[in-house]
Amino acid sequence: MFRLFLFLMSYGLLILSVGNLILYLNYRTLGYTWLVVFKFMAQTSAFYLAIASAVVLCAVVLDLGYDKTLNEKDKM
Repeated sequence: MFRLFLFLMSYGLLILSVGNLILYLNYRTLGYTWLVVFKFMAQTSAFYLAIASAVVLCAVVLDLGYDKTLNEKDKM
């Protein structure tokens, strides 16, 4: 159940932060260059939140960090 919660939270945060980053592309219509816009996007907290949520989402989907082997005392 905890993995489902992590999946839903990281997916929601990823969608919100990437959506926010897409809105920053409107600065291009104000005359800023692509380089300036991408530098600005890389400095925002939404960018870091998107990276962190993508890492958590991949870890949950790929089942990383969970040891499936049983210990000797668990077999009894």
